[in-house]
Amino acid sequence: MRIKPENPPEPYFKKNDFSLFLGDSLELLKKFPEEYFDMIFADPPYFLSSGSFTCQNGKMVSVKKGNWDLSNGTKKNFEFHLRWINACRRVLKPSGTIWVSGTI
Repeated sequence: MRIKPENPPEPYFKKNDFSLFLGDSLELLKKFPEEYFDMIFADPPYFLSSGSFTCQNGKMVSVKKGNWDLSNGTKKNFEFHLRWINACRRVLKPSGTIWVSGTI
């Protein structure tokens, strides 16, 4: 039997058994009971934007994606990652999986 959240957030997109939520993940995840999800896909900020420039196809381009991707320092960045991973772990079923998008 599936437990239903008391005040579930409205999915941004839903089709069949798939739901996609849009918003602050730390706030959204609080609204779900423990061990609720079978799968979580995460694409967190990696704080790689430095506000500087790089050369791409012979042109100078900014590497700043937005303020959300600017580093807050190594310690605060690490604490952020621990918060979202622990929040995901709380709502992920023991047999669930988490996919985390990364970059090389």
